[in-house]
Amino acid sequence: MCDKECKDTEEMGHDITEEARKMLEAGNGLGAIALLTQAIAQGDGRRETLLLRARVFAAMGCAKEAEEDTDQCLSDREDEDACLLKAALRLGQDDTDAAITYYNKVKEKNPQNAEACLGLSRTYAASHRLDLALAAMDEALERLPDFAEGYKERGRIKFLLHDQAGAMEDLKRALALSPEAAKEVEGHFTNLPTPDQMQ
Repeated sequence: MCDKECKDTEEMGHDITEEARKMLEAGNGLGAIALLTQAIAQGDGRRETLLLRARVFAAMGCAKEAEEDTDQCLSDREDEDACLLKAALRLGQDDTDAAITYYNKVKEKNPQNAEACLGLSRTYAASHRLDLALAAMDEALERLPDFAEGYKERGRIKFLLHDQAGAMEDLKRALALSPEAAKEVEGHFTNLPTPDQMQ
């Protein structure tokens, strides 16, 4: 009997989270929060439901509520999704050291988690620790040699470190791996003077 009830409850919970995702995609964040809150109040104790509500709160700019739900998930176990969300939330509060801690926790569990590698490097770079940002991307690209976004990020860091040749090599590699990324490249990279510099 319990097996059927547990299965029915799990299927109902899955339906609720899918409905909440659809509401969020349609721009109805409040509706998604209400549906997920109702499911949690009715005993849906699945981490997926709580973590989805945390993501919706975060997307709506409700950092305090998002952190509360994320912390509740982390109190049970520190899985990759909850740690990545916690890192992003801490970064949003300018707590780079905590963000770095959570990105590193993900990397300890899964050294090939591209999101954690990129987040760690970008966090180091944003806090003006370019040597650590570069080291983080070097390590990530050793494990993920086909990570186009990683080459793009490492190229950005090299450019900031005034290594234009290295930056160009990484950009070329990123574009070779992901030609559609050319649409995302911003700014200019040239040794020719700009019109302002010619005057």
